[in-house]
Amino acid sequence: MSIVPVHIRPHLIPFFFKEFEGEQATYLNKEVTAIKISTRSSLGKMIRMFMIKAETPVKSEFYQLYLSVADTPSGKAFEGTAYSFESGSKSFLELPPDVNKVINDLLEDIFRITFVFFVQGYMHHGKPNITKAINEFIDMYDLLEVGFCNEKLRQLYYREKRKNKKVSRLQFRIANRVTNYS
Repeated sequence: MSIVPVHIRPHLIPFFFKEFEGEQATYLNKEVTAIKISTRSSLGKMIRMFMIKAETPVKSEFYQLYLSVADTPSGKAFEGTAYSFESGSKSFLELPPDVNKVINDLLEDIFRITFVFFVQGYMHHGKPNITKAINEFIDMYDLLEVGFCNEKLRQLYYREKRKNKKVSRLQFRIANRVTNYS
């Protein structure tokens, strides 16, 4: 069985590190967090839909035989089929490699939508200074560490604001270029 890890884009890690609920620990001078994604959450359901059965022997707890005897004009017809009952919890599953991009695209959309709402909220609460709003977002999520600057995020903000629909990016084609990610 080969496990295909999903590599999250570097600029999304500090954002989701702070925004997802998880178990945090410090290990060998490194902060780590284990984030459990429920299969009943919208993200968990999407990941589960992409899962495929790995090419390994299936370990079933039981099998069921379906046997039939039918009378036909040419005599009796015998048929037998063995069924194996499997679920995702009892068989090996994996994510195809191309799913990595799909999951990252969704996380990118969440990041960008959050950014636009943050800046607009900041501006509407008596602090109409876009530079300060963007700098605060950058500081909150350590985005300087992954190559973001005020100017790049300002361009993103104005591009999204022009659409005048805050979540419309979820309904149209995904941008083929993402800052700091190849």
